[in-house]
Amino acid sequence: MKKEIIGKRIKIQGSLPRNEIVKKVVSIFIENEYHQKGKGITFRYPVEKLPNKTYLYISRPGHKKNFDFKVEITQEMALEEGKHNQIALCLRNMKHDTPKELAALMKTIETVFHCTDNNIDNTLKKNIKLKKKCKAGVVPENILKVLKWMFIMEDIVYWDVEGRAFLYNYLYYVVNEEDENRLKEVMQKVKDPSRLKSFMKKAGIMWIAYKD
Repeated sequence: MKKEIIGKRIKIQGSLPRNEIVKKVVSIFIENEYHQKGKGITFRYPVEKLPNKTYLYISRPGHKKNFDFKVEITQEMALEEGKHNQIALCLRNMKHDTPKELAALMKTIETVFHCTDNNIDNTLKKNIKLKKKCKAGVVPENILKVLKWMFIMEDIVYWDVEGRAFLYNYLYYVVNEEDENRLKEVMQKVKDPSRLKSFMKKAGIMWIAYKD
């Protein structure tokens, strides 16, 4: 029998560094799930309030079990299934359609990546344009909130192999690569930081490390 348990909202705000974020999120999982775990049980946690007044949810178990989770992508977000490739191409398309908005969005994504300010609603007050739907039908606010939790998921699952930095640099690379053939090869084959670094070097794009 399947059972769904909705947990309390998980709030990650301020300039909390990634090690403290991981500690807080995993501790909530343990506290909430320890006595309720079992086959067929799904845990869902609201994490961010979205522009349409609903919430972004993360759910467990994820694909890799343990403390992994899934970021739930709805059809209204216009991000397809929310895969890294799909989000990266969405950003690349914005570069051609709305370059000024893309520049502001990438700057804010970098802020989220470095955990400078984990409160996206607070950050958006400084750039209202990111709350409006762009030509492709995507609301940048949704991208920011989805990526925030994807970064956290990367930290939890791939802590020892630059998971957070790999995701950020992959997005940055896809947006800035000018060689379409090389871009296609990367999107099809590259699955780890070392290979991405190699391709970025060929493209003259600098790898950006997380600032501890």
